[in-house]
Amino acid sequence: MRFRSLPRKVKRQSDIPAERRSVTSDEYGKKARDRDRINALCANIRGSSVSGAGITSGTSLDATDCQAVAQWLDGVGEFDIAVANVSALSGDWDAAIGTDLRSTVHLIDEVSERISDGGAITYIGSKASGIATPGFEAYGAIKAAMVHYAKSAAEKLISRGIRVNVVSPGDTFVEGGFWDSIQQAAPDAYQAAVAGNPLGRLARPEEIARVAAFISSPAASFVSGANWHVDGGATPHVQQ
Repeated sequence: MRFRSLPRKVKRQSDIPAERRSVTSDEYGKKARDRDRINALCANIRGSSVSGAGITSGTSLDATDCQAVAQWLDGVGEFDIAVANVSALSGDWDAAIGTDLRSTVHLIDEVSERISDGGAITYIGSKASGIATPGFEAYGAIKAAMVHYAKSAAEKLISRGIRVNVVSPGDTFVEGGFWDSIQQAAPDAYQAAVAGNPLGRLARPEEIARVAAFISSPAASFVSGANWHVDGGATPHVQQ
């Protein structure tokens, strides 16, 4: 897994200094569309860099190694925003519990001890938390458990002004990712997923990232304990 140090009391999202953000991410690779902007951003993100090929890099460590995660956070310094985006994307119960549940709960617990008062913690979940996922029952069940955990964490930390929210993406096309492989190996299944979305397409990574950036920013300062579905209207049920 790759970790990146990606603010304190600021007025606008653009005021957020990048060095005061902390992001945990899995190995999704993204091609830079504007390398100059990415390079400029990474110059202000502690522990990040961009290679000549436009590949963003950060600190690599095992997300399930609780001690290593705690030591990494100690080295980050002060931060005001943390985004947890680590997932096994597996139907295996042990993998889902170990990565999606235990390691993420530990990460958020460790973050909550270090994050500045008035900060924001955002967990990247999945629409699978609220729908049946045949073949990936473990993945869906653990994502649902994390939504519950995040809601409890939001109530626990609100006295410090810390907001905790969930962003639940729908099917998202990432180059080299899950749906890219499905498109190549099972094009009919891929087209069925596209046709099944009310918008007639899959999400782009930046569409998920923009919502996560907004909900983590001062622009969403009155939002806490929420689970935002970013799925093009694909989730059929009404949230309560």
